[in-house]
Amino acid sequence: MGETKIANFNISGMHCASCALLIKKSLEGVSGVESASVNYANKKATVKYDSHQTSDSELAKAVVSSGYAVSDQKADDKKEAHTWRQKFIYSFLLSLPLFVSMFWPLPYIFWLGLVLTIINVFVIGQNFYRGFLTALRVRTFTMDSLIAIGTFSAFIFSLFMGTFHYFEVASALVTFVTLGKWLESFAKAKTSSAVAKLIDLSPKIVHQKTGTSFSDVTLESIKVGDVLLVKSGEIVPLDGQITDGSSSLDQSALTGESVPVDKSVGDKVFAGTQNQNSAFEFKITAGVSDTILSRIVKLVEEAQSSTSPLQSLADKISSIFVPTVLITALVTFIIWKLFLGGSWDTSVNYFLAVIVIACPCALGLATPTTIMVATGLAAKFGLLVKGGDSLQLASSIGTFLFDKTGTLTDNQLSVKSFKNLSKLSDSNILSIAYSLEISSTHPIAKAIVNYANSSALVKFADFKSHTGLGVSGTYQKNKYFLGKSGSGEVVLQKNQKTIASFTFSDSLRPDTLAAITRMLKQNLNIYLVSGDSELNAAAIATVLNLPQDHVFSNILPEGKVDVVKKLQQTSRVAFVGDGINDSPSLAQSDLGIAMGGGTDIAIESGNIVIMNNRLSSILVLRELSRQTVNKIRQNFFYALFYNLILIPVAAGVLTPIGVTLRPEFAALAMSLSSVSVVLNSLSLNLFRLNP
Repeated sequence: MGETKIANFNISGMHCASCALLIKKSLEGVSGVESASVNYANKKATVKYDSHQTSDSELAKAVVSSGYAVSDQKADDKKEAHTWRQKFIYSFLLSLPLFVSMFWPLPYIFWLGLVLTIINVFVIGQNFYRGFLTALRVRTFTMDSLIAIGTFSAFIFSLFMGTFHYFEVASALVTFVTLGKWLESFAKAKTSSAVAKLIDLSPKIVHQKTGTSFSDVTLESIKVGDVLLVKSGEIVPLDGQITDGSSSLDQSALTGESVPVDKSVGDKVFAGTQNQNSAFEFKITAGVSDTILSRIVKLVEEAQSSTSPLQSLADKISSIFVPTVLITALVTFIIWKLFLGGSWDTSVNYFLAVIVIACPCALGLATPTTIMVATGLAAKFGLLVKGGDSLQLASSIGTFLFDKTGTLTDNQLSVKSFKNLSKLSDSNILSIAYSLEISSTHPIAKAIVNYANSSALVKFADFKSHTGLGVSGTYQKNKYFLGKSGSGEVVLQKNQKTIASFTFSDSLRPDTLAAITRMLKQNLNIYLVSGDSELNAAAIATVLNLPQDHVFSNILPEGKVDVVKKLQQTSRVAFVGDGINDSPSLAQSDLGIAMGGGTDIAIESGNIVIMNNRLSSILVLRELSRQTVNKIRQNFFYALFYNLILIPVAAGVLTPIGVTLRPEFAALAMSLSSVSVVLNSLSLNLFRLNP
């Protein structure tokens, strides 16, 4: 076994959901491929494979052999919409004389119809035939198969029967299908706008400092360590740290929080945020591909390419739908011709109508278009969702387990009291504590460092960090430990003897009480788990109106995992935490929700990251999840039941009462079902959190 790698491809040439299934099948046939998913909505393929058995280039060849192309850049949806628009216009103009001839006979209409139909069906509609032939090579059927068989059958029937009527049917099929494709691609282009807006945030030209002067250069020429100037109103181009000046920055693009954040020398700034006030200089700490913004873009794109459980169901249905339709159409023809005494004309009409009305294109769009809109919308609200499955799952979670410090509280601990239990001076004690904690980012460490800020720095040997417990080191041949003792207190020990103790106070985040209160009103089970003392944890629980049996205190990171497992015996559990210490619990839970605050550590944790650090975002997540699942279910109705209901009509069941469905109008109905799915997905942009 080699190293497991993940390859992402942008694919051009797909024009229906069945294309995605065909490419997926081809990729899965490559030796060494562990899994493959292909998303028709955003034209991306994600493949997990063994690097010793295959490579990116071999996978790309599999895509090409399926009749599609691997592009270096993301397919331009606007360009695709323009292409389908042109195809529709040309197809309509070619079909127009045939439409007119139905009411006003034209001279030489058969020969005119023959020429116009050949151009329309085999030139304008050539992509359908290419798709059909490609599918045959891998022994499968796609939507292209249905359109190709339908138009070719109509053309051949007209040719051999010497009538122009089915020339008109074949041309009309191409015209209405291209119309549907144009409307679909135009609407679908809007579903990927969230990622496009994020990408557009980075400026192309920046102001680089050289000596004491500045020059305008391209963003690509900047490297880590360079100093840039950001003027008022400009977008911060890269991640870095302010070296001169101060200002307020709008970080809403990253966190969804509209209130500007004050920044001064030493503070971090992030690409994609906007300078509101004064100019400032900052040193670059991350390259173009390593910024928080670029990682968010990548994660959103991966989420939009992911496969949710409902999408897997749609794929299974599509895989058997097309051959079933072909059989149904053939049976319809046989019944009308041989058993009901229908004419060739009537039997062929019903055969073609059944083939066209049942195209499963809308079914393949039902889930991915909704997921694309929802993940982009989530980013707007400060929620980074890493997969469609996570978004789908969020509304079904019944139990939420919260870490305390940095999650329910504001991560701004302060030392409440300090006790010197030794003969050393307070300044010596604080100097030791300060030196042990100076390099840590833990809230307790920050509080001690702030409290002992004026203390002298001493150098420790054998320094170690003990996750969830504290830190230790050797100084002047004495072993020191600063962290939690068996009683849960934070103590400083010298050679295992306690020489000082600290107590701390923290405060709830501004929206914690309101968010938890609302979650309790929704009959959700809320639990608190903390490494803090029983007294402090109980105090927070009391403020939040949580029962004491829902509180777990003095719990180490490993113990939090055990709590998650215990609660999972009776319910699906979401764990909400704020960092590395909570990673095991985030992974163990059914849904890991990490408090982000725009930090790179949090982005790597959990299934969902709350970038704005607001607990109320969990309420947004649950409601967005609920509405997303509802939209997908509605889309399934439009995509599947809509067509299934019309299949009997297309087959002529209602003919005795005078209701029939001509093949060309069946094509229009099929196309409109795809458009309705995309438009219904786009309506999710009207999402608002219910009061």
